[in-house]
Formats: sequence, structure tokens, C-alpha cells
Amino acid sequence: MTAVQAEALALDALLEEIRATPKPGLVDLRDSGAHRDMDADTFFASAEAIAPFLGRMFAEGAASTEEPQQLFALIRPIGREAEEAMFAATGGVNTHKGAIFTLGLLAAAAGQTGRRGPVHVGDVLERCREMAAAPLRAELAAMSARQPRTHGERLYRATGSAGIRGEAIEGFPALSRVALPALREGGQPDWNRQLLYTLLRLMERVEDSTVLHRGGAEGLGWMRREAGAFLSAYPVLTEEALGDLSAMNQAFIRRNLSPGGCADLLCAAVFLQRLEETSRQ
Repeated sequence: MTAVQAEALALDALLEEIRATPKPGLVDLRDSGAHRDMDADTFFASAEAIAPFLGRMFAEGAASTEEPQQLFALIRPIGREAEEAMFAATGGVNTHKGAIFTLGLLAAAAGQTGRRGPVHVGDVLERCREMAAAPLRAELAAMSARQPRTHGERLYRATGSAGIRGEAIEGFPALSRVALPALREGGQPDWNRQLLYTLLRLMERVEDSTVLHRGGAEGLGWMRREAGAFLSAYPVLTEEALGDLSAMNQAFIRRNLSPGGCADLLCAAVFLQRLEETSRQ
């Protein structure tokens, strides 16, 4: 596995998430969901801009003999560069900040753990935990002791939700327990519907910080109930199901809810699965 391959797989995963249609509350090929400042073209430009930095983070992992926490420190400046490139490509719109963090961490961990052989999902997720747990716990403690500076910090102060930091601290259980099993389950009529099914599983289970920020605990509970009821009614996404999913999108728009955290995890699951598959070829 090379950094060039990892970059291509990261870009592919980012594009797959954008193209999955229809998605409740999210930007897709049909509309902008609950967003007014971005559309699919904004996301396409952002994906192209940030993918090279994800390849660089994979390369950093592959070259590094440092301890995991030191590798985490090495890739964070690259992540900030990726955010600058994203904002330059989108005119200041935050399309992929969460994805940069998640995919960058996964890429670096995959580069380091797969240095001498195939990439294994379990090894990558465990290395992510080793890289991020202590530094991010220290960040959360510091956030508790100062005035909040960002939406994420205000949310943590108000609700105790650590968002994607909490996922990384635990080794991304939403990927290992929800997204990857759903993605591998199969049974859907095509790949687009497999992606939508996986997204709905995440919406049913994940404490999505974007939804918490926009809709509070009530909005999060509503999303989880809606996703669970939908999957109970449609374990296989038929044409009728896609119509009802479009109707769900309108309900999300009315409530101004967008499960952006779930979308980032869907993208991460696609990336991780394809890293593992490609490394074995």
C-alpha cells in the first residue's frame, strides 16, 4: 500500500459519501439538505482539495517509527493545512473538518500498522486509540477549564458530548460496531442503497454532535427514532423506501437537522474497508 493509493482511496470515499442519494438532511446529488451555504459542487471541490493531505498523513504513518502519541502530534499540523485548503476551495465553508480529523487519523494509523504487510481494520482502530486517547483526554480536560471557543467546545460544556474526540478516544466503536458491519452486511439492491442503509444504522445509534448542536437532545432522540422506525419498516431499501427517505429528508430540513457526524463515519467506513481490501491485493 502506497501513499498515492491511500490518497486515491480517501478521495473515492469522500466522493462516495457525497453521491449517496437521497440522504436525510445532508448534501447529496439531489439537494443541499438542511444546509444553505453548500451544495454537491462545494463538497466535490473540498474533497479534491483535502485528499492529498490524507495521503501525506498515511505517508507520515508509514515512515514513522515514533510512539503512537508522537505520530498523532506529527499529523496534526498536516490536518490544519488540510483545513486551510478546504476553506480556500469552498470560500470559507466547513464541509469536511470532521472528515479530515477522522480520515487523517485512520490514514496515519493504517500507514504505521500496515508498514510490513496488509492493513487490518482491528489493528488500525486500536492504533487510533493508542494515538489519540491520552492527548484528546487532555484536550477535553483543558476545554472544561476555559471558556468555550468553538461549537464543539460549547457543546461539550453544555452536554458532556465529546463528539468525534470521544469516538477516537475509544478507538471508533461506531465504525467497528455499527458502520462496518452494516456496510459488509450486503442484502441491498445496489451500492448506493448499501451506503444509505449504513448511514441510517449510524443515525439510529450514534450521538451525532452536529445534530446535538442544531437540535439538542430532543433533535437527537427524534433522529434516532426516525432512523430506527425506517429500518424496521424497510430492512431492504426498495423503490418505495427511497421515496420515503426523500420525505424524511424534507422533515430533516424543516427541523434544520443534518447528521454530519454520521456522514463522516460513513465516509470513514468506506475508506477503511477499501484500505483493507486494496492492501491484500
